[in-house]
Amino acid sequence: MHSLVPIAFFAMIVLIVKFISDNKIRKKIIEAGNLNQSLKYLWEKSYARKPLQSLKVGAIAVAIGLIFLIGSISKFEELVIAGASLVSVGIIYIIYYFIEHKKEN
Repeated sequence: MHSLVPIAFFAMIVLIVKFISDNKIRKKIIEAGNLNQSLKYLWEKSYARKPLQSLKVGAIAVAIGLIFLIGSISKFEELVIAGASLVSVGIIYIIYYFIEHKKEN
């Protein structure tokens, strides 16, 4: 469990840097006055375009939480818990892909 802390910390730093850089780009575009329809995507909410996105994120969080809970109760090794987490996330992404693909057709 302790080996996941540096990974989570790194992911948090990456997300913060991405958020700050996206906001800087938006400010520069507004200041330059180059607003047109092709840049509209910068202000759209990603969840509004794909309502199943929230379901995917929630399913991943629940799956990882359950695996860590079961792993800590059952005294599994950290590698088994990490592997099971990755497998469950992969399965959720595959299911999400098929749901999205079916929705588009």
